Amino acid sequence: MNVVCIGGGHGLAQMLQALKPIDAQITAIVATTDNGGSTGKIRSDYNCVAFGDIRRCILALAPENDLLKVLAEQRFENEGQLQGHCLGNLMLLGLNQMCHNPVDAITWMCHLFGVQQTILPMCIQAADLTATLESGKKVFGECNIDALGELPRTVALSTLVTAPSAAIAAILQADYIFIGPGSALTSVLPPLLVPQIQQALQNTLACRIFIENISPENSVAALQTKDSTEHWLSKLLGFKFNDLTLTIDALNTLDTRLSGEQNSQDHLHDLGQLNHVLQQFLAPKLCSFKQSQNTTLH
Repeated sequence: MNVVCIGGGHGLAQMLQALKPIDAQITAIVATTDNGGSTGKIRSDYNCVAFGDIRRCILALAPENDLLKVLAEQRFENEGQLQGHCLGNLMLLGLNQMCHNPVDAITWMCHLFGVQQTILPMCIQAADLTATLESGKKVFGECNIDALGELPRTVALSTLVTAPSAAIAAILQADYIFIGPGSALTSVLPPLLVPQIQQALQNTLACRIFIENISPENSVAALQTKDSTEHWLSKLLGFKFNDLTLTIDALNTLDTRLSGEQNSQDHLHDLGQLNHVLQQFLAPKLCSFKQSQNTTLH
């Protein structure tokens, strides 16, 4: 079973953590336009892809109770040039300088942490998110876009980028593609703006499942109330990117675990619930060859 997960932020990392116990070949395609925090500082100094969400995904799939994993999650404190930086981000930066290629750097990082699944950046070049307002004003960078007081008319990448060939192959060979959960503009949308990924998503025979974010948007995306999130994103993209949508109500309805197994949420997303629901979707022939096209589960 070939599964592709597309997104970023905490949502994609927790999606991978929920999928980890399931017997499937997983490829994660990770958003790389973040320009805040430790990642933003590194990007500003070294003009590289954003490593923060990639680090989260690698550590989500790494073995538990591993000292190296604990070290990679460590953030430097007190004043100084390293303040706020996460050691895992710096490790990826060092590997990227050695390999001169983010895909190879991520591969070596996965080997280092014993991760057997495939983690890929959405593109191999540095790029930022840009938005155009109704007035025609241009806004640059995720942080500035998140802080807007009005919805953007269009959203794009700052430069023409190339997706890793392995990402395109994975999408075309996938049985299932899970998109999200996560913030609509900064986690879900960026990978879907890469032209080669768009083309692959429109040509794949996989069932494309969009999972809505479990938390309310804490950004300009919260102003979007006219359409559902999937319809809004499809309008921004110019094509329908999914066959089926899993709403929060649907996740709760499909959660058929015993009451004692439920309500064990210790993350932003309920990993036990995600794992339980995803196992149902990955059952043979449940959603193959676009049988559930244009469906929303509530």
